[in-house]
Amino acid sequence: MGKAVVRIPFDEFSNNVEDVFDRVLRDNEIVEVERQAGEIIVLQPAQVKAKLSKGRTAADHEAFLSSFGGWSDVDVDTFLNNIYESRRVLPKPAVEL
Repeated sequence: MGKAVVRIPFDEFSNNVEDVFDRVLRDNEIVEVERQAGEIIVLQPAQVKAKLSKGRTAADHEAFLSSFGGWSDVDVDTFLNNIYESRRVLPKPAVEL
């Protein structure tokens, strides 16, 4: 079921801005403010994204340290030549019209 939408005139909004914001935030209401000319703006609570990072743990630090030297056996010149060569190869055959 959708949230109830409350429409108020601009004069009421301008006289009670803080009260209107409290209604939106506290009661999770959607408030439409209408001017005399008919323009309407909508006030609604913003969705807050959850933090993805919970901080680094000792295990995270150990995993990071264990990755040092992971590419030590890679020949960098051959690796770069392979990358540049793969960029020169066309991924699809040419189309003949």
